[in-house]
Amino acid sequence: MANIYTPKSNKEYFAPFGPTMAYCQLSADLVNFLNTKMEEQLDELEDFSDHLVGKVHQELAWSEEIKERVMAELSNFIAGWVAWSHQRTHAWNEKLDMDKYDYGIQVMSAWYVRQFAHEYNPLHLHTSCRISCVGYLALPEKYEEECKEDYKDHHPSHGHLQFASGTTGNWNTTNFMVKPKVGDFWLFPAELFHMVYPFSSAGERRSFSINMNFLEMTKEAAEKAKKEGAQVVNIDEA
Repeated sequence: MANIYTPKSNKEYFAPFGPTMAYCQLSADLVNFLNTKMEEQLDELEDFSDHLVGKVHQELAWSEEIKERVMAELSNFIAGWVAWSHQRTHAWNEKLDMDKYDYGIQVMSAWYVRQFAHEYNPLHLHTSCRISCVGYLALPEKYEEECKEDYKDHHPSHGHLQFASGTTGNWNTTNFMVKPKVGDFWLFPAELFHMVYPFSSAGERRSFSINMNFLEMTKEAAEKAKKEGAQVVNIDEA
């Protein structure tokens, strides 16, 4: 059944269509932790590339230790976005029922993306999950110089992340680009198309992605899942 929207005033602006997204900055401690762990465990982490579409140097699956540290910082932020998105897309006034249900964020997979000169990530979406993201950890030393030159062109794109959704029209935007910056974290629905353009600077463009599910369970089901060892991050406030 379609949502029924009732105007709340005789004049308003609203956005009834399109995916929601979120952005935040990672703490310097978390960025340092992730870079240090990758460098320490470079020969130990599983190469996840065969499960992904990236035409990049290496994609390394995270250990449980890395997942737990990252989710300790980001789970509340992710939960807040889910709660806001839920209310926005459910007749604009339905909130998560914290009295009836327990909610959680389940990490399905997580990995480092190591991209070097002339490599790229083709247009794609993420499957077998509901939420995905990208966070930036390192950039080539001369990437800013490359961007300065690239921005002289009418359509700069080197090393940029691009999101795309919907059909073009006079009054809607179907895509936008993100210039990578260390510490930036972007959260989005897993079915949102995105891609990364190649660059030419020597050095590594290092980022990470996490595929997640948002779980809604009765109190009893949540307790059972925890006892069975479900890897769930509980949401105390959303």
